[in-house]
Amino acid sequence: MNAPPATIRTMIVDDEVLARQNVEALLRDDSEITIVAQCGNGTQATEAIKKYQPDLLFLDVQMPGMTGFEVLAKLPVERLPQVVFVTAYDQFALQAFEVQAVDYVLKPFNRARFAEALGRAKAAVRKHDHKDFSRRLDEIMSALQKLRDGAVNKGGTPAIKAHEGEDRLFIRCDGEIHALSPDDILWVESDGDYVRLHATDKSLFVRMSLHRMMEKLDPTHFVRIHRSTIVNLKHMRKASPSLYGEYAVELTNGTRLKVSRTFVHDLKAHI
Repeated sequence: MNAPPATIRTMIVDDEVLARQNVEALLRDDSEITIVAQCGNGTQATEAIKKYQPDLLFLDVQMPGMTGFEVLAKLPVERLPQVVFVTAYDQFALQAFEVQAVDYVLKPFNRARFAEALGRAKAAVRKHDHKDFSRRLDEIMSALQKLRDGAVNKGGTPAIKAHEGEDRLFIRCDGEIHALSPDDILWVESDGDYVRLHATDKSLFVRMSLHRMMEKLDPTHFVRIHRSTIVNLKHMRKASPSLYGEYAVELTNGTRLKVSRTFVHDLKAHI
């Protein structure tokens, strides 16, 4: 006699109690679902995900302290569950996130829309296609970054603006996605086909060109001082003349970086 299939271990994460209760009510009578935990914020969620290792996650996007995307960024890719985003973003922004294996439901949502998202999520869980999910998560992170950077729609108006305090770079490194505040970056240096981001608490080695990285950073604070170096002016302590028309920059952590003659004028224009 064949054993019954295992149920899908499911978590609900939302800072609104009524929203969690609503999702729970819609899942309660589904024999394929077992709710293993509910959380009211991102910190609780990251710990609970590590503890319960759910197959499926209903995750609010906007929560105080830590967004749903930042919750995912703290998890190793190999431990990521399938995700249904629960979000209040408007329809235009949601077009950037709509991918096959990762779905969303827009608050407020009806029973039919929820059932559609749940069906897609259960199918993805049964496929166990984590490699495909990882690729799609990259697409979501890229879309989120473009929206927060002030991407424009066809009419030339901003698609969506980042909320104050939510500026984050989502960086893939060593199989994980790191949510990094640009203010924490001291400098960036190129290394072949990679760049190394030197932050206040860590260093990340990322497969990306220095030019592409510069496009992700705010040009009012990040200045190229050498063909292989970008510096964050917020962490610059002083700039001193050196030999042959060059300068040297000293950062708040004591690091000294060379400013080539080619980029001296760019630096002077910002200070």
